[in-house]
Amino acid sequence: MIFALITLLASCRGERTPLLPNVTGSAGQVVLVVNAPVWETEAGSQLRRTLGSEHPALPQAEPLFDIVRIPHASFTNLFKTHRNIMVINVSNQYTETRMSIRNNVWAKPQLVMEINTPDSERLHSFLENQEERIVEELQSAELARVMEYNRQYEKREIRTLLDERFDVSLVFPPGYSVFIDSTDFAWIGFHPAAQERMQGIFVYHYEYRDPDTFTPEFIISKRNEILRQFIPGPTEGSYMTTEMEIAPLFSEYMENDRYFAKLRGLWKVENDFMGGPFISLTTLDESRNRVITVEGFVFAPGEKKRNLLRQVEGIVNTLQIPPLN
Repeated sequence: MIFALITLLASCRGERTPLLPNVTGSAGQVVLVVNAPVWETEAGSQLRRTLGSEHPALPQAEPLFDIVRIPHASFTNLFKTHRNIMVINVSNQYTETRMSIRNNVWAKPQLVMEINTPDSERLHSFLENQEERIVEELQSAELARVMEYNRQYEKREIRTLLDERFDVSLVFPPGYSVFIDSTDFAWIGFHPAAQERMQGIFVYHYEYRDPDTFTPEFIISKRNEILRQFIPGPTEGSYMTTEMEIAPLFSEYMENDRYFAKLRGLWKVENDFMGGPFISLTTLDESRNRVITVEGFVFAPGEKKRNLLRQVEGIVNTLQIPPLN
């Protein structure tokens, strides 16, 4: 019996998957494995448009992703541990165009997308039709990494405070501090020492009275009203508000049977010169008859803001509302 158990344990150890290294590469990078003849076709142009198109609602133009293009011959172990990999195989051995998506192939947490296609013409058509899916998969992978980091190194006392004071759950990484904690408004921010940069999260709620609450006009109006009250600017008569010269982008979706209204836009300080991007989620807490908004914003003059915005979006996306006891 003892010898049988030892044999079983040894067998289980032999079947374990080897530990994978952590991913390499910078946030927002995609290693694109495609040979030059394909890269120079319309399919290559479509790849550049898909991955390098402008990120929405940033004050200065930045691409959705940074492309690192290499030929197949250069796709060695040096690149195989990268966080995001997209491999394009063009060969007449394939009869149709297909895409596979795998996680944690050579490292973790890794996303590997592979497209096999007979020729560049069919590749071009496929990329046009699958553009939204490709972007969504890469965006989701980037946000999932942020959220996993936040969970792993969570500053738990902030979640405890929000749970006790607001009946809201959010996961924050180290470095964040509570700047404002009032009855129905909280500001939790990250302000690195000796830097002008600021990343912040606002949490606020108000009574639910009308189905028209969940329109972009109402949400923006309420946002302006609340931020004017709680977030004054650096000079007399200045306050945070919404930049409307470039209207915020509004979208709606369901997740885990809960409705969310999302805003992406730019904030500014009225009567001053500060500004930057923000993203917010608004939802209905039916059990408490209230509307809850969680918003992330970035202030980083002179810096690129795409990755900083994804970091606060990773916090916003952890929003959960505990049930009423």
